[in-house]
Amino acid sequence: MAKKKAWGGRRAGAGRPANPEGKAVTVVVSVPKSLVTGLDDLAKSEGWNRSKAVTEAIRGLLKRKGSA
Repeated sequence: MAKKKAWGGRRAGAGRPANPEGKAVTVVVSVPKSLVTGLDDLAKSEGWNRSKAVTEAIRGLLKRKGSA
């Protein structure tokens, strides 16, 4: 019988860290190109990706409206 290899499997600290806000979901939306351009410019200036910029925009809107 062949000997089992010593590598592979779970390792402590391996993988992407869990999001403290919970699991992310994909949301598909259509927005005007000019808004996406502005969003991308903001994301670049903040060092964010587009997903982070959208998340922060939603968070700001909810906070402003008193829903979060």
